[in-house]
Amino acid sequence: MEETKDQVQTDTPATEQAPQEQSTSEQVVSESKLYKLPDGREVSGDDLYKEHTEKLLPEFTRRSQELAEYKRQTQETEARNKRTAEESVAQNKLLENVDPSVRDAIVQIVSPVIQEALGQRDKAEQVKRDNEVFNNRLTDLEKKYGSKFNRVEILRKMQEPTNEIYDPEVLYQKLHWDEYLDDAIKNAMKGKSGGVSTENTSTEAPKKPGESTPPKTWGEASRRAIGRL
Repeated sequence: MEETKDQVQTDTPATEQAPQEQSTSEQVVSESKLYKLPDGREVSGDDLYKEHTEKLLPEFTRRSQELAEYKRQTQETEARNKRTAEESVAQNKLLENVDPSVRDAIVQIVSPVIQEALGQRDKAEQVKRDNEVFNNRLTDLEKKYGSKFNRVEILRKMQEPTNEIYDPEVLYQKLHWDEYLDDAIKNAMKGKSGGVSTENTSTEAPKKPGESTPPKTWGEASRRAIGRL
């Protein structure tokens, strides 16, 4: 009888250890789980966290700041145009001898129309400035690459529905990559052959232009072009 009791007591710990072993197995499976990203890559939980903190989060912060700045500028412009419209209508000579209550009513009716006209004027001026900057950018590239850079070719390519590059220099380099690479190597060889040279003498092979996220407007394309000047 005592032997049977001892045997029962001895077997009991083995039964209690089973859930612990199962828990450890589940933990291993959980740690090895992979997560599929939109670009097709499969990464672990640690890599997913790293992807978020080192890439996605800073990019989200940058875009949020740009959006906040854009909204601030838009609100300031709208407020300025509203104030200008109301003052312009109220100070018009046609309303000098008009009853104040009637004048106020006219201001409320006419001011939004004037404000809209001011907004359209601001947009037209911005487009004009963007076009001037873009044209200057093309002129600089013509000077840089000589007759090899064809302005008409670049503009025509940019207007194609399948085009995703709106930086004229990057687009030129992609269209004429082999020729561009040959010129870069020749310039590097000139620099290494002796004498003083003002050209780029880096021996690092240039990288082929990538398919970056395209700007949606000519204004955005112009701002990117300014950044490369």
